[in-house]
Amino acid sequence: MTNSQTDSILVNPHIILKTANNSYAKELYNVIDFNRNYFSQFMAWPKFVINELDTAKFLQECWLKHQQNQSKTYVIIQNDKAVGILSFNQIDTSNKTAYIGYWLDSRAQGKGVMTQAIQALTNYYASQKIIKRFVIKCAVSNVKSNAVANRCGFSWEGRLKQAEYLNGIYHDQNIYGLISTYM
Repeated sequence: MTNSQTDSILVNPHIILKTANNSYAKELYNVIDFNRNYFSQFMAWPKFVINELDTAKFLQECWLKHQQNQSKTYVIIQNDKAVGILSFNQIDTSNKTAYIGYWLDSRAQGKGVMTQAIQALTNYYASQKIIKRFVIKCAVSNVKSNAVANRCGFSWEGRLKQAEYLNGIYHDQNIYGLISTYM
């Protein structure tokens, strides 16, 4: 379910996806700061987020790209608290394909939050016939992210060799796809 005035997607009574904007900067910066070492195992950007202003700038860029349909970035709100980000980092409009990225506060993990959020996001965009194919790419070593893709019904499509450079090492990535049946 979506609300065009607030541009939100209801996941369940406790979780909602809200369009990213810099009003969430403080909450999300605190999540990033708390999880900095954990996130840095799988993503390169946490070491560059030095303060709340860095987060605000990022969220402002996300908001602009969201409005221009270049990407779609949502803040995951659980029980009125920002706990992560779920986005279409890239949208290939000519092929109706979206590339999904996400991160979640370690304190909110293991409760189905990301699984339910991805299912709500993909269901919404598929039912509106905006996106046909959804893609998740994640490091082979990122067990939790691979498990999320599987739980959300994505099919493993292959492995990209040395596709991600992180912490001075090249990592292989698994690529997963989900094809909408709405189109």
